[in-house]
Amino acid sequence: MYFRSLLVSTGLVLGAASPLAQADTLRLGIGEWATGQASTYVLKAVLEDAGHQVDVSSVSLAAIWQGLSVGELDAFTGAWLPTTQAGYYEGTADQVADLGPNLTEARVGLAVPSYVEATSIAELADAGETFGQRIHGIDPGAGIMALTEQAMQAYGIEDWQLVAGSDAAMSQTLQTAVERQEPIVVTAWAPHPVFSDRALRYLDDPQGIYSSDEQIHTVTRQGLAEEKPAVTAILDRFQWTLADMQDLMAANQENGDYEANARAWVDAHPELVATWLGESAGETADSDTGSDIDSNADETD
Repeated sequence: MYFRSLLVSTGLVLGAASPLAQADTLRLGIGEWATGQASTYVLKAVLEDAGHQVDVSSVSLAAIWQGLSVGELDAFTGAWLPTTQAGYYEGTADQVADLGPNLTEARVGLAVPSYVEATSIAELADAGETFGQRIHGIDPGAGIMALTEQAMQAYGIEDWQLVAGSDAAMSQTLQTAVERQEPIVVTAWAPHPVFSDRALRYLDDPQGIYSSDEQIHTVTRQGLAEEKPAVTAILDRFQWTLADMQDLMAANQENGDYEANARAWVDAHPELVATWLGESAGETADSDTGSDIDSNADETD
C-alpha cells in the first residue's frame, strides 16, 4: 500500500521512454543524491568501455522502482535496504531482482552540527524554538523522508515542518547554517560529502526508527540476467567502499560534472574496475552470452 500510494500521489510514469525503443541500450535509473550520482556514472563509464550502450534516466525514486517493475528501466544502483527503501522494495519484490549490496558502509538518520547541544531525537520536542520547528530534508518521495515522518510521530514533533527539497538545496541550507553557527536538523545519510567537510553527528534514535546498518543494493528488472548476462554479471560484481568513492563524491560536489569525474575515477582505479569486469578471473564482458550470475542475485539482506 505504501508503494502504490506513493505512485498515485506523485502521479508517476516514465511514459516518455518506450521500453522497446532502444532494446540494445541499458537503461539506468539515477537517484539524484551523492551516492547515486557517483555509482551510476561510474558504472556508465565502465559499461561503455566494455562496449555497451547506456542511457541514464533521472526521475523520482518512486518512478525508478515503478520503471524497474514494468521493464521501462533495467537497473538501479541506489537501493538503500533493508530499511530506507523497504516500502518500495516490498511493493515490487516479485517484479525486480536484487543483486545484493554494492556498498555496506551506510547509515541514515537525523543529524546536527557538532556545536548543537541536542544529542537525541527525543530531545527535539522540548527544543522547537531552538530549531524553528523545522527538519530540513530532500525529495518528498525519498525513503528517508517517509522514515522522518514516522519519527516525527513517534517522538512527538508531528507539529514540526519537514522541509522538502533537493539534496543540493539541503546541503546548501546546512552549509549556510554552519557558517552562521545556527542550530539546524537535517535528514542525513552516509556516505555523503556533508560528513567529510563539516563536523556533523547523528542524533541518537532510541526508538530505532532509522537504520544504522544500511546497505546500498543494485536492483534490476526481472529478466535482465537472461537477456543480458554479461551486463548483469558486471552489475552483480560491482562493489566498492566508502574510501573508494570519497574523492569522487567530493569532486562531484565541487563541480557537478558527474560524467567527467566518473571517467577520471575509472581511469585512476583500473584494478578495482577489472574485478567488476571479471578480468581477474579470466572472464570477459564483450558479449551477452555465457556469463554466470552469483547465487545472491534474487536475495535481499
